[in-house]
Amino acid sequence: EKQAVNPDFLIINQNPNRHEAVIYPNPSSGKVVKIKSSILIKSIEIMTMIGKCVQQQLNPHMLYDDITLDLKSCNPGTYYAKITFEDNQTVIKKLILRK
Repeated sequence: EKQAVNPDFLIINQNPNRHEAVIYPNPSSGKVVKIKSSILIKSIEIMTMIGKCVQQQLNPHMLYDDITLDLKSCNPGTYYAKITFEDNQTVIKKLILRK
């Protein structure tokens, strides 16, 4: 009898070298969010749904601390955060800003 393969397991293990980051709070009703990762983050770009960059933040001191983003200039809506790590790998996360 063939054992069923857990599809979640396959997804997780397709690319074991993929970096991960967490944005919190998300959705955010405030105008500040933090980004946490176990890998050093080099930069973060906040983009609209159509790919227009509305904000870019570098981590010039290359600190491992959570990165705080001030999004006061962004209107409520859905954005994408493109997070670039020190080895130039990227991950894109959805970010929702509420009023």
